[in-house]
Amino acid sequence: VKQLEADVAYIDPPYNQHSYLGNYHIWESLVRWDKPEVYGIACKRIDVRQRQSVFNSRPRFLEAMRELLVHARAPVLVVSFNNEGFLARETLESELTTLWNGAGKITTIENDFKRYVGAQIGIHNLRGEKVGKISHLRNKEFIYVVSRDDLTAKLAPMASAQRRQLSLI
Repeated sequence: VKQLEADVAYIDPPYNQHSYLGNYHIWESLVRWDKPEVYGIACKRIDVRQRQSVFNSRPRFLEAMRELLVHARAPVLVVSFNNEGFLARETLESELTTLWNGAGKITTIENDFKRYVGAQIGIHNLRGEKVGKISHLRNKEFIYVVSRDDLTAKLAPMASAQRRQLSLI
């Protein structure tokens, strides 16, 4: 991120211990156009087990996020996060307010979503039996748009409750 400059930087780190690489291993293989060794019923890449992100570690997450935000070279940052991540909403918003020596303006777009598929169908053991109890079926996704300019009025139509998808154009 230190070497790139952009008009807009979209930042969507893993929110918890679940690896994006593990979830998107098929796309990784398509982009690399390789035939890696795989494991398990999902045929995940072996390197999924070896390549770990600092964003998948609760103790390392905050410092990694600070580092990423401070070094992002773009006048507008779009940060995606949810209410089940390693950082509380207040903590992340506090970090965002410190950008550009406190001159950044934050617009927050909040969306209510179904939780991941495991929460919808339940968690099952290897024999296919349902195990555990699901606490809730929905979560909140936050899209933070941070800029030196106040973009609240321009982004207001996107934040409307009737919207099912953000319109970026």
